[in-house]
Amino acid sequence: MPNRKVVKFFFDVISPYSYFGFEGITRHRSVWKTPIQMKPFYFAGVVKHSENPGLPLRVPIKEKYMHKDLLFSAQYWGIPFRLPKDYTNMMLNTSSIVPQRILVASQLRDNALMEDVARALWHRFYAYGKPIFTKSQVAEVLRDLHVKNSEELLMMSDSAEVKNILRENTDEAIGNGCFGAPWMHITDNHGKVLQTVFGSDRLPQVADFLAEPFKGPMREKKQNA
Repeated sequence: MPNRKVVKFFFDVISPYSYFGFEGITRHRSVWKTPIQMKPFYFAGVVKHSENPGLPLRVPIKEKYMHKDLLFSAQYWGIPFRLPKDYTNMMLNTSSIVPQRILVASQLRDNALMEDVARALWHRFYAYGKPIFTKSQVAEVLRDLHVKNSEELLMMSDSAEVKNILRENTDEAIGNGCFGAPWMHITDNHGKVLQTVFGSDRLPQVADFLAEPFKGPMREKKQNA
């Protein structure tokens, strides 16, 4: 049996670069044979554990560049994007624990559902500037998606099972040196980590490591939220 590699993609909807990486890797899934596992995790937990004070938004010159880079990157991926109001303060002081738990609950039902919800959350936040961090705000997204038994998902997000999975995903990333989002592990089929990767702009290197094609932004594969 060949030693097939697996990609684990760790992300948080508060992270715009997670959005770009998510779009890139899900679009490439259609042309890759390598399995991809999507892993919602808690970005704030990663930042706290890594004691990473150097978030770009805390440095004025980096903050200014990042705002431009986000728009530049969104254009590349063909994603409608604008910075939400009071973006820097929101990023530094808002918790994404509620939507991340709801993503885990959605994934327990169906991975495709989880991806649809994640994409819709990003679209609501980064295309329309509407908040996504409370249950009532996420409930609006679920209603717009016509998710069946959406109240059940909201209740399930408070369960010990969901909380444990989110914690385990976060701990798995931290255990392999994670300090930001998005984050990737490339493992062998026994789970041994062969390579860790940070950032949404490393897909060409990831593709090369996997001996898979890199097809650029693949805007024709863009899915509407």
